[in-house]
Amino acid sequence: MSLKASVLAAVLILGMDPTATALACGDGEAPTSCDDPSPNGFASWMLGRVDRALQSDKVRALQDFTDGARGFRTADTYVFCIGPDGVMSAHPSPILRGHDVRDLHDRTGNYFIRTMMEAAVPGQISVIRYLFPKPGSTVEEPKTTYYTRAGDQTCAVGVYDADAAAPAVATADGRVAQLRHRLDSQIPSSARADWTAFLEALNAQCDERATVIAQVRHDLNAAATALDQAGPKSVGGH
Repeated sequence: MSLKASVLAAVLILGMDPTATALACGDGEAPTSCDDPSPNGFASWMLGRVDRALQSDKVRALQDFTDGARGFRTADTYVFCIGPDGVMSAHPSPILRGHDVRDLHDRTGNYFIRTMMEAAVPGQISVIRYLFPKPGSTVEEPKTTYYTRAGDQTCAVGVYDADAAAPAVATADGRVAQLRHRLDSQIPSSARADWTAFLEALNAQCDERATVIAQVRHDLNAAATALDQAGPKSVGGH
């Protein structure tokens, strides 16, 4: 089915939560420079993890991308994938997911999904620019998306130009990463072991919280899908 820009705007308002907790800049294995949207920065790191996850367990990987589980989402970025049939196989929005999105285009007539599907190459990160509303908005904004072919999937990570231009410390994650980096350089060697143990415990706590939130989001999306499939019914079931 064809999705138009007006439908897309409604999808973004109803189906996405831009405040999801996941692996943050500077946490775990994420690079501290993950605010950098260049192919050699956060995008290539994330897409590398996407490729490995799909090779390991495709079904689980696509679900993780959708749920933002196991670090596949930050406050500003998420992974989405399109199958060979043009159907969105992984996306935070339950309405976009499962639909043929090859006709999706911005107001300039840029059919960015088709372009990505045609140009994606395994082991190579390509770049495309187009206009797309931010979560919770109906206004299209310039966005740069990095994409690759992973198996039979075209997977991508996008960065809005406004976010890329903002200082790293302008976000909560950026401030935390900066503070942790500063403390890490000042901790005396005698306390290094305790400091490392503290960071590991903190990361584990964040991972547990992210898992819980991802499960809640998954359950809510499933409930919304079930309601959509059931269709409108009058009070009392008549």
